[in-house]
Amino acid sequence: MSTMSQRSHLTDSEAWRAVGRLEGAKLKPKQRKPLECHESHFFVHPDNRPIFIWRDRGSRNNPAFVHESVRFGGGGVLVYGGISNDGRTDLHIIRDGPLTARRYRDEILRHIIVPYAAAIGDDFILMDDNSRPHRANLVEDSLFEEGIVQRE
Repeated sequence: MSTMSQRSHLTDSEAWRAVGRLEGAKLKPKQRKPLECHESHFFVHPDNRPIFIWRDRGSRNNPAFVHESVRFGGGGVLVYGGISNDGRTDLHIIRDGPLTARRYRDEILRHIIVPYAAAIGDDFILMDDNSRPHRANLVEDSLFEEGIVQRE
């Protein structure tokens, strides 16, 4: 007889421990609801990496061995989004240069995170990825003014 088909019997102490855990799960204090925020880079030409080709002498300019590539990565797009247990934010495309702390505050905090936090209520926690724009004093002051808790 396999061990899978045998019934496992708990001792009294193990049974009461299991009951206590089940009952304790019902009595847990209300948990806060974090919003995980991330930026993601999507590249236009993802396979632009060096390719090494071994060929015979004299075949250097043979069109079969020429590989087109894009210099300096070919560009891409930076997208911001947030996900929580209660839903998600709309994707925000970050255009025209790098994401600085000022741009993060003006474009993302004020227009995306603050309204989302107001919809969730007092249980809201902002959980970011600790990048420099997210941890600048300017951003932390703005979060404090709005009453948004930021996870360390």
